[in-house]
Amino acid sequence: MDSLQKAVLIDLLFRSDKRRKILLFLRDGSKNIEEITEFLGSSCTAVLPQIKKLTEKGLIKQESKNYRLSTVGSIVTEKMVPLLGTLEVFEDNLDYWAQKDLTGIPSFLRLKLGMLSRYKVIEPQLNRMFEPPEEFINYLNKSTEIMYFSSFFQPSFSGVDQNFLKKRTASTFIFSKNFFERIFISHSEAEGLLLPKSSNIYIYEGISSVVSLTVTEIFMALLLLNKKGKLDRSLLISSESAAIEWGKELFMYYRSLSKPLFREETNCFLSEKDPDMERTLICEKPSI
Repeated sequence: MDSLQKAVLIDLLFRSDKRRKILLFLRDGSKNIEEITEFLGSSCTAVLPQIKKLTEKGLIKQESKNYRLSTVGSIVTEKMVPLLGTLEVFEDNLDYWAQKDLTGIPSFLRLKLGMLSRYKVIEPQLNRMFEPPEEFINYLNKSTEIMYFSSFFQPSFSGVDQNFLKKRTASTFIFSKNFFERIFISHSEAEGLLLPKSSNIYIYEGISSVVSLTVTEIFMALLLLNKKGKLDRSLLISSESAAIEWGKELFMYYRSLSKPLFREETNCFLSEKDPDMERTLICEKPSI
């Protein structure tokens, strides 16, 4: 395919919102003109010229009164979907992404950013600068299974409130070594921190631009450093299933780079006196 043909195809796919939507609509199967016009909210006179162009270029076929994707159309559309999702992610909040340090997101997940196509960015309120957003808290209170990663110490996002954690059924925490040491100091004289019975703690010894990642069965939330290495507290949050799946993949990536909590290295351990009760994080003062 020469450069002129490529330009024609790109123009065909991206210069018309109607053509693009028709192709995506036909992914579900063949449709007649009434179904297509109803989906687009347009008249036949506005839709038929676009269908004609797609037919002439071999992207869709007409069978009796129905239209369907051709083999080439199916291939092109499948490749188009993740690109459109990624473009939507950036277009919806270009300033946010342009300012963020994305190095903490591995390349294979940066290529899947289209999974975050439905999200919102919550900016901190001046009078609640150091408090988590209300929407975040509401989602968290409704969650039972929690996966939490943090590479920075943040009191408001630490996720270790004892009364809250006792009500959860499962939790997995990944803390950077520096963050965990702050928690260790905070609770060194306490009797122990109660955690859900199905809980695990991992220690991440690396450095990441991902300040925190929260993933539950109903939402995910991501906090990133900006390109200057500063935290601006703009929280990306989504309750879409694709976004939750993306968040899980990012969490598992960091878990694969982390080590389970070892008493020998941290003077901390998770007690298991009764498997049916909460586990207790106990941090002992190192012997002098």
